[in-house]
Amino acid sequence: MSGYGLFQPSTLGMKSQSHRLNTIGYNIANVNTGGFKRTDTQFETVLSKNFFAQSDTGGVKPYSRATNDIQGLVTPTNNELDLAIVGKGFFALQPELTASNQIFYTRDGSFSINTVDGQTSTVTSDDNSTITVANGYLVDKNGYFVLGSPMNQDGTFTSSAAAPMRVDQYAFVDQGQPTSTALLDFNLPSTSEFGDDTETYTLTTYDSAAAARQISFDFVPMLADNEWRVNVRADNLTSYTLGPSTAFSRSAGSAANTGFAYDSELRFDAAAKTVTLQNTTANIGATGAFNSFVVGDQITFSSTNNNNSTFTISAISADGATITVEEAVANESTGTATVTATSAGALSDPMTFSSLGQLSSNGTLTLSMTWDNAETSDITIDVSSMTQFAGAFTPNRTSQNGIGIADLADISFDNAGNVVGTFSDGTERTIYKIPLYDFTNPNGLEHVQKSDAARCACIQTSTRPSDRHARVRCRQWPVS
Repeated sequence: MSGYGLFQPSTLGMKSQSHRLNTIGYNIANVNTGGFKRTDTQFETVLSKNFFAQSDTGGVKPYSRATNDIQGLVTPTNNELDLAIVGKGFFALQPELTASNQIFYTRDGSFSINTVDGQTSTVTSDDNSTITVANGYLVDKNGYFVLGSPMNQDGTFTSSAAAPMRVDQYAFVDQGQPTSTALLDFNLPSTSEFGDDTETYTLTTYDSAAAARQISFDFVPMLADNEWRVNVRADNLTSYTLGPSTAFSRSAGSAANTGFAYDSELRFDAAAKTVTLQNTTANIGATGAFNSFVVGDQITFSSTNNNNSTFTISAISADGATITVEEAVANESTGTATVTATSAGALSDPMTFSSLGQLSSNGTLTLSMTWDNAETSDITIDVSSMTQFAGAFTPNRTSQNGIGIADLADISFDNAGNVVGTFSDGTERTIYKIPLYDFTNPNGLEHVQKSDAARCACIQTSTRPSDRHARVRCRQWPVS
């Protein structure tokens, strides 16, 4: 062995121990650094490849092993915008607001909201004046922009669209969306009978100008078993149609009267304000004649001597043969004269349930509304999950896809990594999703330190995030 070879094993051993001590000090210095992962020192044996003069006989060589794949401790903080990752993955960041050729990756979820010089928007304030506001974005503690995917109108996310997330007060004031679909999933009590109280639910929707509209749905038990009519009410409503619907039409004074195999006439009672479809042969009311109506509907009589008019129904008899109206009527029996009774508008078809309580009629309703300011609402309503079981009226689920015009008041996060916005109108909705990026070999990511720093904050970057062995750059900040 040469003289050089005699000293090499001991020299390599001292260098290896020095490397290990440096790594230990580095780990200790960063023990409180968010997102930091320790570096382990391991050793490998160095063997000589030749045995002639001046060759070494080997020694030991240190190497650093990253531990990016080890779960760190989750520490509670007082910052509502802090996030922690449990499991695999990294947050993605970029140093510039516009597209950057570098993407950084980190498990440090210490986030905040920050403005950017020159990034402003012109908005209309509450007093209708025009103001200029600074745009605010979700950033990490180093000012790098956190990347997220905006939610599409259909509730999905496009991962390729991940970009800086604007989350200031006025970020969504121009994103109002009219309600076009809604879901009503209720249980209607099977014990309800004709004449019992109406079951009502009020749903917040948004019209064609994205203004909030409170629509009340009244569920009224019909005379026929297992049938319910749906009525709609709302403030400032000019007109509406609810389908599927059918216009009511019935003629009296002929044996050909639709639905009745006997002669009939209409009898008007001025004192009681009632109208009865009468079987002139048996001299009894025609059961079910007005079953299609509910209180509040309007009915028009044509070709009578004294009652050619439209009346509002205030009550319906238990057998459906007689209606009570709000307006005054004149005493009259139409006799053999042909008189037609029609609904003032098409009546929505009843919701029909099977003996097992399942909806057997159409599972989709279409609602078209016109408001007093000429705005409109056109909504397709899914009622296919409605049931009729014993028990109370129970709203199981309701939803609608409209979005009102409102300021963003607050943001929070759910367990799935969604950014949830709370708005000034009291509503909440998902506005972004923060994706996690994983690598086949996270420990193969390369740490690159900046020269003007003393402590690593573990901000990880790759110019090609799709690579199986992307690099990690560990930015440095002075020790506090």
